[in-house]
Amino acid sequence: MARHAFAGAILGTLCAVAAHVLGVQQLIRLPDLILYIPAALIGAALGVTRLRPLLWIFAGIIALICIVVAYTPAVSGMARPLIRRDSIPAHLDAIAVLSNGLTPDGMMGGETLDRLLSGIMLARRGVAPAMLVSMERRAFSGAPVTDSADLRNVIALSGLEAATTFVDSVISTRTEALRMRAIARAHGWTTLAVVTSPLHTRRACATFEAVGFKVVCVPAAVRGSGLYPGSNADDRLQAFRSWLYERFATESYRRRGWIP
Repeated sequence: MARHAFAGAILGTLCAVAAHVLGVQQLIRLPDLILYIPAALIGAALGVTRLRPLLWIFAGIIALICIVVAYTPAVSGMARPLIRRDSIPAHLDAIAVLSNGLTPDGMMGGETLDRLLSGIMLARRGVAPAMLVSMERRAFSGAPVTDSADLRNVIALSGLEAATTFVDSVISTRTEALRMRAIARAHGWTTLAVVTSPLHTRRACATFEAVGFKVVCVPAAVRGSGLYPGSNADDRLQAFRSWLYERFATESYRRRGWIP
């Protein structure tokens, strides 16, 4: 009995680790909640019952998904319907650069930096005279943290001449769209280039269109996106995590009526 419980706990934990690698953790939206211990307890409970084979079936399915994602280009095909790339006209009212997290030491997330650099490159081409940049605030260990200084430093280093407005305390794509709409109305802007990660483009641009903008969708150049030939296993797994999150987020936005 004890041996079966111990084996079940180990298998349950390994299932949780593999699920974490695939991005299941981010769907919970609670970064501090790690599922290893709950999975071990569930595995131990199932390990001493006739349902023990279910652990092996579940583990086999997760293992197969990990292998297919890591060692084949399957995720590139899966991701394609989520990517929107519009033709960029000669002139737009403004460029909107969306955020994607920050670190406990007040640095922007890696994909936020990629998005910002893509937005800066677009602005330097003279596509728009102004840029809207999302800025995040979060509490880490009870202390408020913002990536505003990091954002400002990168923009200053770029020598960008376009007017830049920071959109404070965004928590979702929906809040970004609403807060940017308020700023745009004050300036009479109606047409935006929305710059974001490739897999986020379709949902993001639909969200901005739903609040009244005319949108030109611009996928940022994301390092290690996993969407290109020659991508390694880790990059493909990252792409799968993004794909999984976007699938769930898109359905959530549709249920709430935020996008068509």
